[in-house]
Amino acid sequence: MADAPIAAALFYDALVDVRRQAERTARQAWADMAPAYLSESWTRLRPPILAALVAAQVEAASMGATYGAFALAEQGMWQAPDGFVNPQAFGGWSSSGAKLGGTLDTALVATKEAIGGGAGTVQALAHGWETLSGIVRMQVSDAGRVAAGIDVAARPGVGYVRMLNPPSCPKCVVLAGKFYRWNAGFRRHPRCDCVHVTSTAGSTEAAHREGLVDDPYEYFHSLDQNAQDRAFGAANAQAIRDGGDIYQVVNSARGRKGAFTTEGTGRRGYASSILKARQRRMTPETIYRLHGDDRAGALADLRAQGYILPGGQVSGGSLRGRVEGHGQMGRGGTRKAASEALAAARRTGVRDPSNRYTMTAAERRVYDAKQKYLAVLDGHNPQTSPGFSNTPDPTGLLRGYGRSSADGTRGRPVTPLMAAQYEAAYRRLLASGGQTH
Repeated sequence: MADAPIAAALFYDALVDVRRQAERTARQAWADMAPAYLSESWTRLRPPILAALVAAQVEAASMGATYGAFALAEQGMWQAPDGFVNPQAFGGWSSSGAKLGGTLDTALVATKEAIGGGAGTVQALAHGWETLSGIVRMQVSDAGRVAAGIDVAARPGVGYVRMLNPPSCPKCVVLAGKFYRWNAGFRRHPRCDCVHVTSTAGSTEAAHREGLVDDPYEYFHSLDQNAQDRAFGAANAQAIRDGGDIYQVVNSARGRKGAFTTEGTGRRGYASSILKARQRRMTPETIYRLHGDDRAGALADLRAQGYILPGGQVSGGSLRGRVEGHGQMGRGGTRKAASEALAAARRTGVRDPSNRYTMTAAERRVYDAKQKYLAVLDGHNPQTSPGFSNTPDPTGLLRGYGRSSADGTRGRPVTPLMAAQYEAAYRRLLASGGQTH
C-alpha cells in the first residue's frame, strides 16, 4: 500500500498477502466442484478451505495484535498494553460471531439458489465462487482489523485516526481525521482504502509525512474544480467552494427527499435550531437552482439553511470539537456496567464477545439484528420491547413484551411481513459484517 506510514504499510500489505493465499487455496478447491454433485463435492472440499481460512485468520490476528505497537513507536508515543491479545481466539469464527463453517456454507447455498433461479451451472458456480471469495476476503481482513482494535483497547489513551488514501469518496472524506476509541468500529464500503492509523488524539504526524490526509478541506482543495464536481456533485462542490461546511453539505444527502433533506432537522440537529417552525430544509442543489445567477441570494440561503456556519470551515466541524468518550456504550460510559466492561477489556486485552458493552458498532448491529430475528422466531414482536439498547437485558427476551412502545405497538402480533423484514435485516448485516457504509 503506497503513501502510508511504514508500520501501517507493512501491516496492510502483509494482510493482503495472507488474504490472497487463503483465497488462492479456496479457488483451487472450488474448481473441483462437480455440477452434478454439489453437496457431495462441498462435503469433500469444505475441510481444506476451512483449515486454510482458519490459519489465515490466526495469522492475520497475530499481525493485527502487534501492528499497534510499531505504529505508536513510529509516532514516538509507544504505550504498553494492559494485556495481550490471543490470536488463536480468532480462528474458526466469523466476524458476525457465527461459526466459520456455517458462514462458508453460504457459498453452496448461493450456488443452488442461482440454479433454482434458472442460471446455468457455469454461471451458478461463478456466483458461488464470488460469494466464497467475498467471505474469505472479509473474514481474513476482519480478523486482522478486529485484533488490532482489541490491542488498541488494551492500551490506555490509545485509539485510531481514520485517514484518507486518495482518491476517496465524499462519505469517507467527511470521516477523515476523526479520532476513535476501539468501540467505534471502522465503517467501510467494499472498495474503501482508507487507513486505520493507531495513534492518540491529535498525534498523526508520521501519517502526514507519508502523504495520508486527515483534513477533509485539504483533500477537497487538492482537487481541481472538475474533479471536485465529479466527486461531490456540482452543487455540493460549489457550496463547499462558497464557504459551506463540508460535513453539513455532504451529509445532507443522507436524508434527501426530492428537493429537501431531513438531515440536521431532528431535535438535536443544527438546522432545526435556525429554521423557522415547519420550514423544510432545502438541499444545496435546490438552493442554487432556485437562485440561478443570483449568487448573493444563494449564499444567504446557504446560511439560512445551515450550510454556511458562523464558525467557518473547520476540520472536524465548527459545531463541536472532537471528544473521546465511550461512544454509544452505556450512555457514553456513564453507566457503571459499561465502564466496568470497558475497564476489563483494557486490563486483559480480551473482549467478552457476548457483552454488548464491549462490541464494536458493527458487531452490535449484527448482534441486535440477530436477537430481533430470534425474538420473531419465538413469536415475539421486537417493536414492543424497550430492550434493544444499552440495558442489562439487550435482547428484550426476558421482559418488555406487551408493554407500550414509543410507536404505540402495544401487544401487536408478529406479521409475516414483519418477520420477513427482520430476517432480511439480519441477513444483510450478517453478510456485510455489520457494516452499513
